[in-house]
Amino acid sequence: MVSLNKNVSLVRQFSNYAVPTVLAAWVYCMHSVISGIFIGRHVGADALAALNLLVPLLYLPYAFSVMIGVGGSTLVSRLLGERREREAAEAFTQALWLLGLCGVAFSLAIYFYADTFVQWTGARGELARLAKDFLHAYAPFVLFPTACYALELFLRIEGAAKFGLVCLIAGGIADVALTWWMVSHMQWGMHGAALASGISQALACIPMLAYHFVRARHVRPVARAFARLDHAWRMAYNGVSEFLGEIAPSVTLFAFNHAVLRRLGDTGLVAFAVVEYMTMIASVTMVALVQSMQPIVSFQRGAGNAHAVSRAFSIGIMVTAGFALVAAFAILTLAQPLGALFVPDSAAAQALLRDALPWCALAFLPAAINVAISGYLTAIEAPLASMIVALLRSWMLLLAMLWLLTEWLGPNGIWMTVAITELATLAVSIVLYRTRGRRIDMAVTFTAQANPRG
Repeated sequence: MVSLNKNVSLVRQFSNYAVPTVLAAWVYCMHSVISGIFIGRHVGADALAALNLLVPLLYLPYAFSVMIGVGGSTLVSRLLGERREREAAEAFTQALWLLGLCGVAFSLAIYFYADTFVQWTGARGELARLAKDFLHAYAPFVLFPTACYALELFLRIEGAAKFGLVCLIAGGIADVALTWWMVSHMQWGMHGAALASGISQALACIPMLAYHFVRARHVRPVARAFARLDHAWRMAYNGVSEFLGEIAPSVTLFAFNHAVLRRLGDTGLVAFAVVEYMTMIASVTMVALVQSMQPIVSFQRGAGNAHAVSRAFSIGIMVTAGFALVAAFAILTLAQPLGALFVPDSAAAQALLRDALPWCALAFLPAAINVAISGYLTAIEAPLASMIVALLRSWMLLLAMLWLLTEWLGPNGIWMTVAITELATLAVSIVLYRTRGRRIDMAVTFTAQANPRG
């Protein structure tokens, strides 16, 4: 637990978490972005559109991994801060069982009900055939994306963040090589892209799981871990806001895809797919920065240090907001060359991108603040308040804005939806932080004064 040593400054603790966490997020993005580039250039624009239609389904295992990973790592961090190591190990063991059982369930459901899932996306004809090819090849590997992200979060608590990063980088390199070989060289199309993604995630996941069994000292599985099941309930409940935030693409992308198909046709769907790829790195980086703050907040809260809790949050929100400004500038500057990289032969899609990206850039800063406040509320175990933020920005308000703006402004309303939603949610986030977040800080201060530690 070197990264949470009391003698290490909070800035250094944050950087020790943030560097591997952000790099890990970028490696995760590489899986999707590289597949998108190869599919768009070597299989065709229809294949890229088909893959984007599948994103809502493919997000489900990842969202579950985030829920158990964030909720579980927050719980384990607090228990370790309170020096309850046996209970921390029991909570981790229950997390492993949840990840394994749900990973197998996801895999079986995707394989046997691929036709039904594709029908739900609205894909027809060639798009449906391409989507089914991908799902049937990818289904046997779904266990690994279900577990991979959570295992990497637990490695950070163990103090083995570098090992987790190495595993993810190795998986990313394997993804590049396998995707090139299977899609570009062997011409296996969507089947090859699915195999490359699944195999590379297995190569990243298996060593991380082995580390927890063989080398971990604090975060490792133990026997007889189910005497009490409240750990499983607590980690699921505490991670529900992150789950809702991560599963939101499964709902919102479904709604956006149908709105784009109705208003802009297949060309609009291709442009929207490129928008998703281009904003993905910024989005996951902001989440990664906030997740770098969370274990520090949880540990210091367990240790009764209210000042350190507040300071860690300040560091997290400032760094996340600063990155959002840089990302907004970058996406506006690099929009044209990146669009040509994905769809070099579609001038119509590139024209739509020029309309969409300024609105995407406008959304980054309020999104960063909303993500930071929601993540902080999760870290202090105020999941209801965190869930309200997640529901507004990713579900209820976003879907309502999508319907209202497209009815009112037509196709332009599609691109404006996210920015307006994030700005509206920001007001609620600030109120929740000033009420729920500060009340928790005062409670930690009172507890620390009543129970001083030597």
